[in-house]
Amino acid sequence: MNSEKGLALSTAGSRVVLAYGLVSAALYCGLMPIWEGFDELFHYGYVQSVAYEGRFPEVGNAALSVELWRSLDFAPVSGNIQHDLERPSTTFTNYFEFSESKRKELRQGLDGIARESQRVPSPRQNYEAKQAPLTYLLLAPFEWALSSAPLPLRVMVLRMILALTSVTLTWFGMFRLGRRLELPAAMTSAIVFILFSCQMTYGAVCHVANDALLGPWLLIYLAALIDAWEMPSLKHTATSAGLMAVGLLLKSSLIAFVPFVFVWKWRRAPLQLAAQAGILLTLAGPWYVRNLLLYQNLTATPETGGIGMATLTKTATVIPWGDSILRTMHEVLWKGNNSFTTFSEATLNVALALFGISLAMYAARRRRIARELIVLAAMLLYCAALTMITLSFFVSTKGAITAPMPWYTQILLGPLLAICFLGLSRWERWGRRLAAVQIVLWAYIGLIGWLAKLVPQYGGFQTGRAHLVELSAWYFKEAPARNSILSTLCPAPIWMIYSLLAAVAILTVAMAVRLLNGLRPAAG
Repeated sequence: MNSEKGLALSTAGSRVVLAYGLVSAALYCGLMPIWEGFDELFHYGYVQSVAYEGRFPEVGNAALSVELWRSLDFAPVSGNIQHDLERPSTTFTNYFEFSESKRKELRQGLDGIARESQRVPSPRQNYEAKQAPLTYLLLAPFEWALSSAPLPLRVMVLRMILALTSVTLTWFGMFRLGRRLELPAAMTSAIVFILFSCQMTYGAVCHVANDALLGPWLLIYLAALIDAWEMPSLKHTATSAGLMAVGLLLKSSLIAFVPFVFVWKWRRAPLQLAAQAGILLTLAGPWYVRNLLLYQNLTATPETGGIGMATLTKTATVIPWGDSILRTMHEVLWKGNNSFTTFSEATLNVALALFGISLAMYAARRRRIARELIVLAAMLLYCAALTMITLSFFVSTKGAITAPMPWYTQILLGPLLAICFLGLSRWERWGRRLAAVQIVLWAYIGLIGWLAKLVPQYGGFQTGRAHLVELSAWYFKEAPARNSILSTLCPAPIWMIYSLLAAVAILTVAMAVRLLNGLRPAAG
């Protein structure tokens, strides 16, 4: 009876944590202004090329539409990207100082951009034309079907399609991988709660871009690799190859995981090798042949090509690796979109320290079994690829970039947490206690992230670091000004933003309490 009750509670808890992620993602999609997501303007331009031109764009021959180009006359953007847009635009700081009538005028202009301009090229080239095609191919029919709707609404809908899909697949993939690693359900639920309380999860999945599906893809792929190792049938090895092909069509940086397709016990090797090679070549091969023909570069990233090993080796001695690694670890947890706002470094350092202790506990009681080694080896190989990417971008940007972009690294957070909580699960009392501390900490980070960071960031709070007294006064005394700003700046209507915010707050507390109860030792 106790085991049946525990299974029922864990199943219900998994559903609640999924609801928590879905509501949070919907809020993020509706709150974040258009083009505030990383490179979103140009990724959206890729979607429009597929939707309205019926072809994949090519670097040098792909331009943003006039609709997107003109949107910069009406939609404010972060000052961090203003120079790179190559068109006069308004910063958020200036936008907040406008009168209410001016903001309404700008929103009406944004909503009223002529729809026929969606099919007219602008002078601005689209530098994201090099990306792998699958995400844009999936979104293009929705863009085409919604072509008569205002631009902010279309952006929000496409964001939600991606984000809700990604959250659902993350939930599915994490529980699937957790079962393969023999993680207790309560620990897996805690992992998913942390992922859904992390701002960079939504920073990666809640804007129109191919990065949105990378995290869940890796979780599902790792589970398939474990299946292929432990049950090396043609079905399982073919599944891993098919998933790898999907990954290659999502983003070329996932090419680092290709060697793991062949991680299986070599039975009936000729048939399995032929099947895997055939799947990869048939599904992903044409795209990469296209890259070679068009760019003489397998991954279509000419800015990182042509750099010799001697240059990369020399560069490795110049990059400030300590600062680079610490910055990367912070940004995988929090990077406030194109505004580049940050969370409390002290709080993030506590979160990272707890991860470090969990890893040490895992190392002390690690088991040399294939399923764990596959996850660890995949993470290490991708870290090596990130190192090469960092070196290449450091050279090509003349030292401006010293760390990988956070949307590249966020993909590793799920597998990392799986290893951390696998370690905690092997320490009984202390493992449960440390898991409980992390649940409470991430409930705090999640709530404060919304209430003291993201809503104020887009609601006109310009005091800088939020202090309790000033923030409270802003919420209660500046409500009319905040509502005026949010109603013109955000894609979602204000009633939707506040309703979702209340739901997220309730679900955060409810989920944290449920998880803490689930970690209590069973009676008897």
